[in-house]
Amino acid sequence: MTSGAGLHRWAAMAAVAVLAACALAVASAQALATQTTQTAPAAPVAPVAPVSFEPLIRRLVESGRPEAAVRALFARPEMAFDPEPMSTKLTELYMSKYGLKLVTDIQTRLAELGYHPWPTDGRLKRLTKWSIRAWQRECGLPERAVATTELLAALRASTAKAPAGLEFPPIEAPSVYESALTPERLAEAREFLAANRAMLSRVRARYGLPEEVAVGVSAVETRCGRYLGDKPAVASLAGMALARDYSLVSQAFAYERPAPDRTAWLAQTARDRGDWAYRELVALLDYAARLGRDPLSMPGSVYGAIGVSQFMPTSALTLARDGDGDGVADLFNEADALESMGNYLNKAGVGGQTSEAALREALFRYNRSRTYVNTIMAVAAHLRETAGSGAPGQ
Repeated sequence: MTSGAGLHRWAAMAAVAVLAACALAVASAQALATQTTQTAPAAPVAPVAPVSFEPLIRRLVESGRPEAAVRALFARPEMAFDPEPMSTKLTELYMSKYGLKLVTDIQTRLAELGYHPWPTDGRLKRLTKWSIRAWQRECGLPERAVATTELLAALRASTAKAPAGLEFPPIEAPSVYESALTPERLAEAREFLAANRAMLSRVRARYGLPEEVAVGVSAVETRCGRYLGDKPAVASLAGMALARDYSLVSQAFAYERPAPDRTAWLAQTARDRGDWAYRELVALLDYAARLGRDPLSMPGSVYGAIGVSQFMPTSALTLARDGDGDGVADLFNEADALESMGNYLNKAGVGGQTSEAALREALFRYNRSRTYVNTIMAVAAHLRETAGSGAPGQ
């Protein structure tokens, strides 16, 4: 029989071997990524001209907006074209419809290393994210479950197999946004509930929206108003509206090399999403004018949602409500945002539900994501369970 000290030495040696193999994999992947630039003679690189917003400017002017004001807005440095919003949206939609070759290749390599016992389907969902994080954790790397070519290169260079006895999560477990359920995030939700209890009670009385659910929505959307976005919503929407021209974002699918029929689908989807973004852009400019506010001073999500409750601008124009009685429905104001949320969710069928099952189905109709609904209800349950504890940090 092996002694306890011997087992500890063996485990330590195995851990060192795994970390060394992972380090070698990462170093090899980095070397592969830079090999061409290291071995090929340097060539002059032509400067890349910035993408012009001129087609979008003309479209706005032709719709009746003052040309001087439009050009002044787009002349500001914050209005640089960013392909990320449209690239991200197209990638999400393409992955849902067809699956991504990049994700399939990552799943395949994770399976070869013993981290992914499930079928490969090309979709970056809960189990695949778990596998990526498990491999990164074993290698001592930051846990970031994002599908990139750099991750795939590191996986392919790795020779370290998954540790014996690795416990895999159940297939049928409910999916949640784990980042929204950390102790820090739950503490933020408790503090928000305590600070706005009277206001939330008024919203419940008027719209039938339970206080805990309203806080759950705010917690998931913006960390209860702590994170409203790091980029002006107008810039994100303008970029998406311009990128109705698929050629501006086609590089995002270089690894996929989609077949002609799929390329045609991507081009049509970009046009559809670009036209949607244009309508939201127009609504945002109108909403900013209604508030008397510089549109570039209004941060938003990657897809242009704004305020504590993350309204799209077309909804802001029609569903925002004044909650503090100052005559302005400002979604960046907590009272107005909560009043507006109650109004919005009530019209969506969420308000006034008498059972959790009915409430869940109404939330799902509002946002067709079970993960979204599960997370909101998990926050709400936590708030109900801790309601009598008193201390925000409990």
